[in-house]
Amino acid sequence: MKRKAVTILTTGALALLALSGCGAGKGADTKLTVWTNMSVEADTIQKYTEEWGSANGYEVEVIHQSPSVQQFAQAVNSPEGPDAVIGIPNDQLADYVNAGLAAQVPDGLYEDGDFSEAAVQACYVEGARYAAPLSVETTALFYNTDMVSQVPETWEELVKQAVSGGGVSFDATSIYYDLGFVRACGGYIFKYENGAYDVADIGLANEGAVAAYEFINALCNEHNLLSADVTADIARSNFQNGQTAYFIGGPWDIDGFTSAGTSFGVAEMPTFNGQPFVTPVGTQVSFVSNKSDSQDKAWEMIMYLIDKGAMEMYESGDRIPAKLSDQANEAIQSNEYSKAFIAQINNGEPMPTVSEMGQLWGIHTNNIRSMWTGELTPQEAAENMVKQLEEAVALMNSGK
Repeated sequence: MKRKAVTILTTGALALLALSGCGAGKGADTKLTVWTNMSVEADTIQKYTEEWGSANGYEVEVIHQSPSVQQFAQAVNSPEGPDAVIGIPNDQLADYVNAGLAAQVPDGLYEDGDFSEAAVQACYVEGARYAAPLSVETTALFYNTDMVSQVPETWEELVKQAVSGGGVSFDATSIYYDLGFVRACGGYIFKYENGAYDVADIGLANEGAVAAYEFINALCNEHNLLSADVTADIARSNFQNGQTAYFIGGPWDIDGFTSAGTSFGVAEMPTFNGQPFVTPVGTQVSFVSNKSDSQDKAWEMIMYLIDKGAMEMYESGDRIPAKLSDQANEAIQSNEYSKAFIAQINNGEPMPTVSEMGQLWGIHTNNIRSMWTGELTPQEAAENMVKQLEEAVALMNSGK
C-alpha cells in the first residue's frame, strides 16, 4: 500500500521522549495517528494538529491516505494504526459505523446548534452521532451574466426563459441533481425521522415524486433542454463555453470558470412547486476509531482543528466551514459566491447516511434514461426505480 507519510513531532512530545528514553514507536498515551484524504488542506491540518499536540504533549502523525473500510479495518489492529480520520465525505461514514470501526461522539463534545443543520444530520447514523462536521458544500445555480439580467425566482419561470433563449444544462439523470425536484413535490429517498433513515420506506414513487419526474421528463421531451448524453462534464463545458445560460454546479467549478474567462454569477436555486429547492449537502466529517486507546484525546484534537483551523482551510481550499459562527466571518460574507452557497446549504440536506444509498445511483440514472426514450412513463420509471432499489437493498443485506 503506497502512502505519503508526514510526521509532526511537537516540542512537547520531543521533551517527553527525551525524558522517558522512548524510541519512535507509538505509545498508548503520547502519540496519535491521523489519516486524511484532504490534499490541498493538508498543510493546515498538519499545522493545527501540531499546535494541539504541542500544547498537550502529544506526537501527531498525519498520513495522507484515501482510506477504504477494508484498509482501515486492517490498519486499526496494528500498533501504528490510525486513531482518527479527518475529512471524509459523509456518505462514507455509515460504512465505517456498520463495520464497527467508528466510536460514538462523546456527550457534550459539541452542540448540534452550532453547525449547519445538514452537516449535523450527516454525522448521525441510526440515531447516534459518530462524527464531527468540518466543512460543507452543495450545488447552486450558475448563470451567465452576459446572457441573464435577472435570475428567475422559480424553476417554472427559469424553464420559460431557458426555452426562449440561453438554455440550461445539468446531468438530470442523476439523483444528485434531481433531488430538489423530488423533495419539493413531497418525494424522498429513504424516510428520515429521529436521526435515522428507514431504508424500507422509499419515497421515490409517491405522488409527489412522480410529479417531479414528469417535470424532468418535460425538460427533455417537451422543452428540448436536456438529453441523456449530457453528462455533468458536458454540462460544465457547455456553460463554460457560453453555450448555455444556466448550470447547476458547486464550489469546485469556480476556478475552472474563472480561468476560462466565463462571465458568471452564482445564486440560490429557484423554488420549485412553491417550495425551496433542496440540494444535497456534502459534509467533510471526522471520526475516531473505536480501537484507539486515546479516543478522548483524538476527539479533542479534531475539535481543536474545527474551532481553530476552519477559516484557514477555507482560505486554502475554499472549504466552507460547517460551523455557523465561521460562516458569518467577514472573509466569507464578502465573497458573493460563498454567500450564495451558504444560503443554499440552509435549504439543503445530506444524501442519506446509509450504506444502502450506494445502490440507488445507477438505478436512478438508468430509469431516467428509459423514461426519456419513451420506454417508460414517469409513473412506470418511478415504480421500477423503487422495485429495483428494494431488490438491490435486500440482496445487499442478505449476507448480514
